[in-house]
Amino acid sequence: MKRKITLLFIVIVMISSQLMLSKTIQAQTAGILTCTYTTVSSGGYTPKNCLAAWIETSSGAFIKTKFKYCSNSNIDHLTTWSGKSAGNVVDATTGSTRTVNGAMTLLWNGTDVASAIVADGVYKVWIEFSWASSLTTGKTTQSFSFTKGATADHQLGTATANLTGITLDWAPAVGISEIQDKEIFSVSPNPITSESTINYSLSALSDVTISLYDICGKLVDVLIDDMQYAGSYSLPLSRNANLKAGIYFVKMNTGKTQHTSRILITE
Repeated sequence: MKRKITLLFIVIVMISSQLMLSKTIQAQTAGILTCTYTTVSSGGYTPKNCLAAWIETSSGAFIKTKFKYCSNSNIDHLTTWSGKSAGNVVDATTGSTRTVNGAMTLLWNGTDVASAIVADGVYKVWIEFSWASSLTTGKTTQSFSFTKGATADHQLGTATANLTGITLDWAPAVGISEIQDKEIFSVSPNPITSESTINYSLSALSDVTISLYDICGKLVDVLIDDMQYAGSYSLPLSRNANLKAGIYFVKMNTGKTQHTSRILITE
């Protein structure tokens, strides 16, 4: 009987260990990846070009398309993207064939096409860029690795003649959670434009502080710090040219209550 109990205990321990290991492996940290790069085409139909950018696992499993710029008649120029994505463009920025070169900013919130946060680990940003009539020349396809997890990761991609200024910044969402009552505190429109405002209401005389934080909870700017009477207020919030594209938080503290709204700044 003792032997059976011992064996049963060992089995339970093994199963518990496996479950704990599985949970560790499947950690799913929320956050945002910001990838910037500049396209440079030469010859062919320059600056007219087709471009696709997407996320894969380190083993090559497709996760999500982020950019797809190409007319349907020229989709054969994006052969690598087509083969891996099967044409999936859920939540992607899409458009016809581009007619300009220049800087681009890709944002990824760590989710797949089903909007589920994927497991932590090494991922790749792939970029396929084509600017000529040939399917074999006048094009480049490159990938850049980064680590998604609870620790921030900054990478500089190796530049080529056609893709330069490559940076990858993974920022885990830690430090601030969203607390919002839209009748009392809101930001609109969001993503942020030159017309965006912070709208808030006070029920009594309050010492109001409204601050801007990055996704890691680091203070970026204090927008207002003042005593205000009861009433409704509107505070302009236009994009600061010094801010990188990404997710930020606007937080209002009145001493008695706090309200936090997540905002998105695009390129």
